[in-house]
Amino acid sequence: MQAINKRLALIVGCFGVVLVLLSVFTELLQQAWFIFLIALWLFVFSSCCYRLTPLFKARNPLDKFIQREQQHLLLFTLSGFFDRVHGPQWLVIDSIEKIQCQDDQCTIFSSEQQQCTIGLPASQAELLDYFNSLFTEHEKLSITIV
Repeated sequence: MQAINKRLALIVGCFGVVLVLLSVFTELLQQAWFIFLIALWLFVFSSCCYRLTPLFKARNPLDKFIQREQQHLLLFTLSGFFDRVHGPQWLVIDSIEKIQCQDDQCTIFSSEQQQCTIGLPASQAELLDYFNSLFTEHEKLSITIV
């Protein structure tokens, strides 16, 4: 997620350079729609920059996105700008067969031929530790966590 956020910030920053060049070499800055476009760019660019800060990771711990309720696993994912969360997706813990963790994402496979991938601001090691602490020893016997 960090690499994607850096790439997005770079792309949005390039659009900002183009907007600045257009405003310097043309008279577009006098148009209301162009000022609105610059304001929109500022909003998107600030969101991209925020996602690169340690504050973003501190405000979005794993327990905000992966929660356990009795026999269900609730999965949330980041969507939109800043800290907007989308979800939950409910999975029955007994139906989970495999959890595959990678940097910034995890994929959960269930016996109901359902596959759920969520993006998370965490490393593979942090995800593995969190999932190992989330399930009981009996549940870990039937769930492969890699």
